Amino acid sequence: MALITVAVVAVSLAPMAWANGAANGIANSPHDFSNENWNNTGEICRTCHVPHDHGRDTGLVGLLWNHALPDTTGYVMYSSSSLDGAADTEPTGISKMCLGCHDGTVALDEFDSNVGTPGTTFIGSGDQVPNLPGSPQDLRATHPISIVYDISLDQELNDPDTTQMGASGRTISAFLENGKVQCSSCHDVHDSPTEAVAGTKLLREAQTAGQGGSPSGLCLTCHNK
Repeated sequence: MALITVAVVAVSLAPMAWANGAANGIANSPHDFSNENWNNTGEICRTCHVPHDHGRDTGLVGLLWNHALPDTTGYVMYSSSSLDGAADTEPTGISKMCLGCHDGTVALDEFDSNVGTPGTTFIGSGDQVPNLPGSPQDLRATHPISIVYDISLDQELNDPDTTQMGASGRTISAFLENGKVQCSSCHDVHDSPTEAVAGTKLLREAQTAGQGGSPSGLCLTCHNK
């Protein structure tokens, strides 16, 4: 997969991307691209998943992934003197999938038979992970991802096995990937009625009273402050 420089990229925006969700399922959600002119399949799920990959190898990350992945060797990971959990040296797992669109280096139309072929339609700068643009891709200004949620090292974290997160009735542990915090720990990509909070950026827990929760509710679900 080639990374495309700004000098040769014709950027077009995906109008629904990074919009607020409705907690009503994937159809008509911010990740429903069925009506986008770059999606020649007219499908919702196929831009990310495919039931049979027909031999396409996109990194063997699982979940029947159908979209090109970013060059993960080009990231600077979050670091802090107060960081206790072990962090991967580059984005892994589900976060790697999310960054395949949201870091702005991989085209939206690099999916299905177009995997491995440079695309032409890129996510808009307002839809990228905040403060990420640059070379290398700098993740130091956003919440750490691909990091172990370890209460034995950080006693200011709530117990993931007993602390409920959101309206699903499930605990924090259910939203960790192999014990690690990933993008999907805070965001529900499918805008599911039982997982996402309506009127938010697909958050699993409301952050304000206006969203139907408490102030900083998402932060305080995990962080015992």
